[in-house]
Amino acid sequence: MVANCDRNCPLLRGIVIAASAFAIGFSLSAAAQSTSAANSPTSGQNYSTAASGTTDGQNYSSSLDYRAYLSTDSLLGGSAAADPGNGASAADPAGGGNGAGQYGGRRSSYPNYESRMSHIAFEGGFGFSLPVGNDTNFSQTALDDGDLSPAEAIGYGLTVGGGWNFTKKFGALLEYQFLRQGMSSDYLNALNAAEGTSSSGTPIGGNINTWSLTIDPVYYLPLNRKNGVYVTGGGGFYRKVTNFTEPVEECGYYGFCYDVSETVDHFSSNQGGINGGFGFYHKIFGEDSNGKLYAEVRYVWVNSPAASSSNGGQGEGTESLIPVTFGIRF
Repeated sequence: MVANCDRNCPLLRGIVIAASAFAIGFSLSAAAQSTSAANSPTSGQNYSTAASGTTDGQNYSSSLDYRAYLSTDSLLGGSAAADPGNGASAADPAGGGNGAGQYGGRRSSYPNYESRMSHIAFEGGFGFSLPVGNDTNFSQTALDDGDLSPAEAIGYGLTVGGGWNFTKKFGALLEYQFLRQGMSSDYLNALNAAEGTSSSGTPIGGNINTWSLTIDPVYYLPLNRKNGVYVTGGGGFYRKVTNFTEPVEECGYYGFCYDVSETVDHFSSNQGGINGGFGFYHKIFGEDSNGKLYAEVRYVWVNSPAASSSNGGQGEGTESLIPVTFGIRF
């Protein structure tokens, strides 16, 4: 047995070695085909990649596809529209899920309105008003003749309004404005001298109230993401009331007495008027917010009548005011 084994072993060892080599080669070939099948698309599917080829009429993807898919832009929310292999096409940027609402991979700083509520415009402000033109003068001759044409003094004002923002830059508001002016001390001194009340305990005083209801378009001009300017103006209905007052003593429950101004005479007019001006704004709730702090100056012109014999000397001519307002806009 030993002699036979020694004689046949070289042949047997050759057969075993050849069989082993064939088995190893077959195993490696099968493993390679399995890996290729796992990485290639099924028949009839097309994949667009940075590097691609075809085998037996089928398109396949190289490993470059996966490197592109795992790129920094994709991981950090880049536009899916640029990578159709991510489940989206150029015509359907929403397919990738992270491309919608973006342009060039960046979100817009001024997004479109998303609801009707975002179109609603509102403003509210308070400030002071200055008289200009003939409002600062009076005629001593007319006063001696009995005409009541007072000169106005500095006053204060209130403005509120609401409307509609058609775009981020253009809107229109229905505004209510109340302006209260005093009467100049020169005029009141001359009036009290003419009436003989200068030395009495009841000197004449007065004030002039002008309120309006107007339609005012507004156009915003951004300077940067949070600051800008705007222009506005319009016209509508104005009512002007001139009041003459005298001090009247009133006493409280505990015997404490004090003087209050009581209106003893007045005249009024209902007229048309116009206004126009500009302002500066600053966004206080972020660059995409509609909320703005503002400061503005306007010119207001009211077509009120002048004093004449036909109106009993009650009037002071057209009114010109410059209200300066500080407030908030949406």
